[in-house]
Amino acid sequence: MSRIAIVEDEADARDQLTEILASRHRVTAFADGSSFLRALHRDTFDLVCVDWALPDMTGQDLVARIRSGALAKTIPIIFVTARSGDDDLVTGLVAGADDFVSKPIRGPIITARVEALLRRTTPEASGQIETYEPFVFDRLREVVIHGDQEFTLTSKEFALALTLFRNMHRPLARSYLMEEVWGAGANVTSRTLDTHICRLKSKLGLNAQNGFNFGPVYGFGYRLERANGAEAGLNAA
Repeated sequence: MSRIAIVEDEADARDQLTEILASRHRVTAFADGSSFLRALHRDTFDLVCVDWALPDMTGQDLVARIRSGALAKTIPIIFVTARSGDDDLVTGLVAGADDFVSKPIRGPIITARVEALLRRTTPEASGQIETYEPFVFDRLREVVIHGDQEFTLTSKEFALALTLFRNMHRPLARSYLMEEVWGAGANVTSRTLDTHICRLKSKLGLNAQNGFNFGPVYGFGYRLERANGAEAGLNAA
């Protein structure tokens, strides 16, 4: 399930959007832009729906601040607003939004727009095998393959590796990683996550020598990325 944020000050519209999207996604709602921006410094979202007029800033200002930040600048953004003119559409897209949906909110329309954006930005599991060069992930056997080598991981290590590779170059909050790997509400400590990160880094050789930068994002979580100029190949560990 993807994590979706809704930034909407009108309670009825906020509740309606939450009800529509919560059937397929984990939804967190915010009544103003400031509270959402604070949340971005401790959590990761896969998509955000933004109202045009917020009590503390305009929707355009919020989008601009999201796009200028380092933690979520590529997050898909949909304006959900009572405005419907062509000029408004252009203004919203120029501000940095990916889509524009006019109120009144219609469930099938907003659902289709959200799913379309998520398909474009979030890799989907399809079948037993997922490939993220130079690694091949066998989801049925929970092994990672590189060339003629097989790396045997625990179930949690495998889930953690797959989450990181699916989100290459994207900062992921600790809470996001723990929920993706251990499930919502699991009693997991940051120390447990750190231990799994350390083991995964060692087992797969995720270091600069092998073409990867993998480490903490201070005060937030972790990020896996390819080192500048790195080729797809990996030296044998």
